[in-house]
Amino acid sequence: FFGFTHCPEVCPTTLYELNGWLEKTDPDGSKLQAYFVTVDPERDTPERVGQYVGNVSKRIVGISGPPEKVMEMVKGFRVYARKVPLDEKEPEGDYTMDHTASVFLLDSNGRFTGTIAYGENPDVAEQKLANLTKR
Repeated sequence: FFGFTHCPEVCPTTLYELNGWLEKTDPDGSKLQAYFVTVDPERDTPERVGQYVGNVSKRIVGISGPPEKVMEMVKGFRVYARKVPLDEKEPEGDYTMDHTASVFLLDSNGRFTGTIAYGENPDVAEQKLANLTKR
């Protein structure tokens, strides 16, 4: 999942839901791995991302680092991410991020197999994760 720590709703909701789906689908954590990659590496230091994710889950790993490297990863997954100023009169001031809000599903070989959409039916999301454990 790609997101950012200043996200007011989508990211914390998705992390919470993803953690629940993981616990239900793979209780011992032996089959599925999950990652939260920041789309805002300028503000989201590795420490901040680790704490943010750690407040929700022991299973989801937070990823951040040098902005240019993180954004290479974001672009490599073809994730949409754009900085949006909170005040149009101050484009260099505080901002939020517009970004792709889907959970990306990859098989054990790293091949893309689908997504879980934001707000997707929990039963469908759990089935998608269960399908990954059978590959």
